[in-house]
Amino acid sequence: MTIQLSPALEKRVAREAKARGIAPKQVVEEALKAYFKPPTATRQESSARRELRALLQNKKKTADFIAEVRRARRAAGKLLDDNAEWIEHVSTSRTEHGSP
Repeated sequence: MTIQLSPALEKRVAREAKARGIAPKQVVEEALKAYFKPPTATRQESSARRELRALLQNKKKTADFIAEVRRARRAAGKLLDDNAEWIEHVSTSRTEHGSP
């Protein structure tokens, strides 16, 4: 990649390179790396934000939660089907003995 610098900027790069004893290409490369480097947080994180970040790390995704709800409903329905006869027996025996 070729970058064309203005004459004033080219002089500044040349002066900086000479002062540091490196090639002008390296000065430009370092400057571009520094410019495109991801920004770092300059202010400190509040305790509330740290707590929220910790909670979010352990948070399950909504899709996982919905899947768990559906799984629990299927299990509850299966239990009801498996125990339907017993439930019917208990409910009829209470009415036969005068229990509400």
